[in-house]
Amino acid sequence: MMTQVMDHVSTRAATTPRLTAARFGDCAVTYGDLDKVINEYQAVLSRHGLGRNAALTAGIMASLPTVSTGDSVAEVVEWLGRDIEPTVGLRAVG
Repeated sequence: MMTQVMDHVSTRAATTPRLTAARFGDCAVTYGDLDKVINEYQAVLSRHGLGRNAALTAGIMASLPTVSTGDSVAEVVEWLGRDIEPTVGLRAVG
């Protein structure tokens, strides 16, 4: 889900960078600003062996300072992914 959310943010940043991506408390962030921060964190974190999920979490927390817990990050990720179609997975037949 996190990879899909990051791809979604990137796509929206390319097409509608000034559109508000998320609000949390009194803070808001646009798709363009969120994408920029995520990419900056990804460049730094990947040098230390951390993946895209860490960059998304760091980007959310940096862009929305009122987000202070893992539960709050999960709420923002859920909000950002609200328009993403669920993928169809393989099921065991038996």
